[in-house]
Amino acid sequence: MALRNPCIVVVGAGVAGLSAAKKLKEYGFNDVTVLEASEKVGGRVASTTLGNACVDTGAQYIHGASEKNPVYCLLKKSGLLNQVPDMGTEAFYSNKGHKVDANFAKRAYEDGEAIIQHRGFNTGKSLGEHYAEKTQGVIDSLQDKDEKTRMQSVFALVGKDMLIDVGASDLHRVSLDSWQYYINMGDSLNVAGLMFQLVDILLKDFPKDCLLLKREVSQIKWDGTFSAAPSPTAHTEAASEEKVRQYPVCIVCENGEEILADHVIVTISLGCLKAQASSLFIPSLPTEKMEVIDKLCFGNIAKIFLEYEEAFWENEVGTISLIYEDDTAASVSTNKMQWIKNLQYFSVLRPKERFGNILVGWCPGDIADLIETMTDDELSTAVTDHLKMFFGHSNIPQPKSILSTKWRSNKFVKGTYTFLPVGVDGQVMDTLAQPLVGSRCPGEDLQVLFAGEATMKTLYGTVQGALLSGHREADRLAAHYKKTADPTSTTSLDKQV
Repeated sequence: MALRNPCIVVVGAGVAGLSAAKKLKEYGFNDVTVLEASEKVGGRVASTTLGNACVDTGAQYIHGASEKNPVYCLLKKSGLLNQVPDMGTEAFYSNKGHKVDANFAKRAYEDGEAIIQHRGFNTGKSLGEHYAEKTQGVIDSLQDKDEKTRMQSVFALVGKDMLIDVGASDLHRVSLDSWQYYINMGDSLNVAGLMFQLVDILLKDFPKDCLLLKREVSQIKWDGTFSAAPSPTAHTEAASEEKVRQYPVCIVCENGEEILADHVIVTISLGCLKAQASSLFIPSLPTEKMEVIDKLCFGNIAKIFLEYEEAFWENEVGTISLIYEDDTAASVSTNKMQWIKNLQYFSVLRPKERFGNILVGWCPGDIADLIETMTDDELSTAVTDHLKMFFGHSNIPQPKSILSTKWRSNKFVKGTYTFLPVGVDGQVMDTLAQPLVGSRCPGEDLQVLFAGEATMKTLYGTVQGALLSGHREADRLAAHYKKTADPTSTTSLDKQV
């Protein structure tokens, strides 16, 4: 029978965990505790200070800038979207040391994008296979040899950029059916320097004493009978009726602390589940859930922040793309021996008045893993030489400061976001999202619930996917306890996912 005042613990204070906790409070649950392993909240929505600016080391894109997107709505309501600047122009450079005609490059890029963003349905193919085949068809249809070469190199750039979007090392490992179930919310919006403030919005009005930092969880014991003595402040009559309260879940922290609960919502990353799931849960997770954790891939991207005294790029430029003229769409994959070839995309943090002169270089997959092991001096020298080759002059200076993200080596995240490998259907994420069903305590339903972007086949890899997964689990518990929330606190999209 459902308890009147259940104790709910949320593991992880990323966007999924914070959104679950916030919505549980809106439903009227008053015994909600959030445990966060690190010293900071926000998870993969994160920031740091570089120079005089606060920069997003984690998520910085709203994937779907429309009223359908709850992240867009939250940032818009707060007024933050009024600060989003003009994104500037796109500049393209060749490895031969000259500028590429932007009009041609943009047209070719759009053609490649239309091919690579194909939404496959049960094809069983890889994205790499599809992209190489379709782009080759376009190349073969051209008559001019020079145009073929130029088109081919831009198509390769599109493929490399897709590796960054996915966080993968090889398009031939990525499923063509990746977006089979995806909800398209509209165009993406770069909110660099603003996204991290979403965390403050989610924390607003949440009791500080219910958020416990530096509480790394080592074990989640469930389907048990764990006892807690009644509170000293409990009414005498209630205490006499039930001397000891029983809980089905016990969360054990690394510091030895044990927290008992009726329900736990696990929001840790897929990367952490891959590393810890076999030892984290007692009893073990069901075989089908472990298989999903094993099958899904958890990618990585690195951002390299380069701060300069003066900009060497033109004032109106917002992005810089580097094109290798000998690249082809079929050759798109990473090679650690030539890692610098996968540093082809740079974004400029704008406006200059807020950020100064900062370039951000982006790298995917195992190249991102490699960069995490390099020193600042190694990176600075390699990137500077790289830029000199493309810009065709030697007066590009070393950055005055450099900072690279380290998501793979972060023990509480172990990567950036989920992607679907070839042969894996997105429906497996539904299996990952299913709550655990106990056997010894059949009356204690929904003991362990799961949230996070990896549990959302419609929006995985996105901030709104994480947020809505937290809402989903809060809704699940509210339905279990027959609670209703203030209609103004919900989002209409919750019912779609």
